[in-house]
Amino acid sequence: MRVSLLQRFIVLCIAFHSSDISLASKRQGQHKDTRLTLKPVRGQLTLSSGRIKLGEVYLSGINGLRGEREKATGGEKGLKGDQGNQGEKGEKGDSCSDSCRKFVTSTVRQTASDACNTRLEGELRYDKTTAKLYICSRKQWRQLQTVLRGEINSPPRKSCLEILFNGESQGDGMYWINPIGTNHQRNAFRAYCDMTTSGGGWTLVAKVTHDYSWVCPDRDGGMCLGSKTNPLNANLFHDIHQRDSVDLSIKSNVDAGVHLNDTIIRLLFVAGRQSVRFTFVSSGNDWTPSEDAYAAFNPSKKNSMFVDHEWGQYTLDNVDYTWNIIQHTRKDKTFSGKIICWGNKVKHSYRFYDHGLHIGSPASAHKPCLLDNNENEVMLKSHYATLQGSPLKARWDMAQFGFLGAQYVQVPNKRIAIWVR
Repeated sequence: MRVSLLQRFIVLCIAFHSSDISLASKRQGQHKDTRLTLKPVRGQLTLSSGRIKLGEVYLSGINGLRGEREKATGGEKGLKGDQGNQGEKGEKGDSCSDSCRKFVTSTVRQTASDACNTRLEGELRYDKTTAKLYICSRKQWRQLQTVLRGEINSPPRKSCLEILFNGESQGDGMYWINPIGTNHQRNAFRAYCDMTTSGGGWTLVAKVTHDYSWVCPDRDGGMCLGSKTNPLNANLFHDIHQRDSVDLSIKSNVDAGVHLNDTIIRLLFVAGRQSVRFTFVSSGNDWTPSEDAYAAFNPSKKNSMFVDHEWGQYTLDNVDYTWNIIQHTRKDKTFSGKIICWGNKVKHSYRFYDHGLHIGSPASAHKPCLLDNNENEVMLKSHYATLQGSPLKARWDMAQFGFLGAQYVQVPNKRIAIWVR
């Protein structure tokens, strides 16, 4: 719902100066006073008044209250209110320089001065250039901070799922969570929560929005063959790609492939429903998925998902998890999720290519965790580097196939998001 600047100012004035508003209405020659009392209840202003239907209310520049607009069925037109008293004449303002003309005051007029002084104490100004609101307080213009939807939750919960179960969800967005559960000042962080898809409670833990810029920054977004970057960095879950927070911003630089700390992801995974979700976006400039599914792991079976220094291969055939498809738009493509492989900081090659997290269909070769080359299968796989030997040695692969644009070995995508619940 769009709220005008004037309406915002009215709400602020009510909050700052008064909790009561008295409105006089005139009906059939008799006067009747109605008192509307605004009370703060759980962070919202509520109206304690019985059987009063509000229409459009104008608190300045009008003689009275405006009646409701007539509907198609024929509504009653409101009566004209009494004329209000004329206000006192204002003081003459200082001259306005060019720099102050970008400001508009709360009464939607050009400001009289660029300086905040005693006379302007409490006045609001809107900066049209930056779309920010300021208030004059103690001879200084101070920006009024707004809290984004979803960020008001105290204390921080252990996960997005816990926020959901505690009835504190404000919809999809950023929330403060602390999977460790103690010392919020040190351990809490902002996480993006999907509170609507497939029951909600999903925490965003990793994303890929460009194929090469995060892998080998020295190539300026080009393929990594010949790059001086360590080929082991091609692992999305390598420490160098770890961030304190992951959101859905679409990047084409070193932040185009990032993940949360693996230990944090493991805590979220184990404490929740042990589910990992994979979102694939094939078109557009947003995160509307083409394919979306989650693997719900069998809690009675041990797994090493998101545990460093370990690796594991998990399959549908072995009933290690169930594959739950949320969205499958490209019906001519396969989206089977038959195999999931995880391995990070492992000292040997377990799949011949990059370590990390991969899903898809298994290849016919005998190498563990080697995924099939199938341009009609939606998969999470990459062939940036070739890994061999023990101790592990890595080199850039002659044929570069990234997570997104590898159209000859899998279905290409524009971006990928990974979640846990």
